[in-house]
Amino acid sequence: MKTQNFLILLVSLFSLSTFAQKKNITQNQLPAKAQTFINTYFKNVPLSYATEKKEYYIVNEYKVKLQNGVEIEFDSSGDWKEVDGNHTALPSGFLPKKITTYIAKSFPKNKVIKAEVKRWKYEIEITNGLDLEFNKSGDFIKID
Repeated sequence: MKTQNFLILLVSLFSLSTFAQKKNITQNQLPAKAQTFINTYFKNVPLSYATEKKEYYIVNEYKVKLQNGVEIEFDSSGDWKEVDGNHTALPSGFLPKKITTYIAKSFPKNKVIKAEVKRWKYEIEITNGLDLEFNKSGDFIKID
């Protein structure tokens, strides 16, 4: 019985220590790529906060919120995963040129308000509320 209780305690303690942990950090503690991204596309916008999320003691993502309401998620190496303008237009220089050209031609009065890069595609939301999908090469796939 003592062995069983010890194992339950041990498993409980291990599982508690492996949950995701978030920690507030400064902009200077972000990976260099993330700092460059922010300084390039949001140069004069102050940071509200930045956090790092760790699972199993390894950083797997960073989240940043800027004072203009823009939220950015970066992976562990500092590459952007999601940029959310919260219904305001985003700079589009970080997107593949094919995507920005397609949007400018097909939806000329619209701007990108949210962009997410996934393993095989880009998901883009524009100001008219449409969600567009593009492959990794920047070719249009569909309206979602």
